[in-house]
Amino acid sequence: MFREVTAEAGPGEAIRVRISPRFEHDLAVEGREPGDLEVTVEGITLLFDRMSAARAEGLRLDFVERDGEAGFAIENPNAPAQVRPITARELQGKLAQGAVRLFDVRTPQEQAIAAIAGARLVDEAVRAEILELDRGTPLAFHCHHGVRSQAAAEFFVSQGFREVYNLRGGIDAWSREVDSAVPRY
Repeated sequence: MFREVTAEAGPGEAIRVRISPRFEHDLAVEGREPGDLEVTVEGITLLFDRMSAARAEGLRLDFVERDGEAGFAIENPNAPAQVRPITARELQGKLAQGAVRLFDVRTPQEQAIAAIAGARLVDEAVRAEILELDRGTPLAFHCHHGVRSQAAAEFFVSQGFREVYNLRGGIDAWSREVDSAVPRY
């Protein structure tokens, strides 16, 4: 796809890569500008302004097609960690593989109504245990609909954890998509 885009570019144009201070990425076909850094990889020319170039070391660009959809995939090892949304089905797979630790940030009363097997209710002691884990430990958080767990996940990202998930739709999504035996409330 990059070759096709490059082939269709006009004279003096190439693929411009912009990386904002918040590591938001943008790709566009544009002309060269004074001060640009130009990188050619396998015949594909990329243009960077100096600030973007400083954020681009190790950058991986790819074009992917998955589940009938296609788009650019950008992996930047310099970007700070962010909470990753995860669907109930994706979480189910990770749990089955033992690839993530699941935490419930709801109240004990809510957990008594409905619970995901293996999820640990977060209290001060569990919070302290999590903070003792290696920062590469994959963590997932859930609540009722995903709002409180997003805040909890963001806290643990701020503490240096690099692989942190928030169950999109919370336990309600889990009940609808994975295990209908878990009561909805």
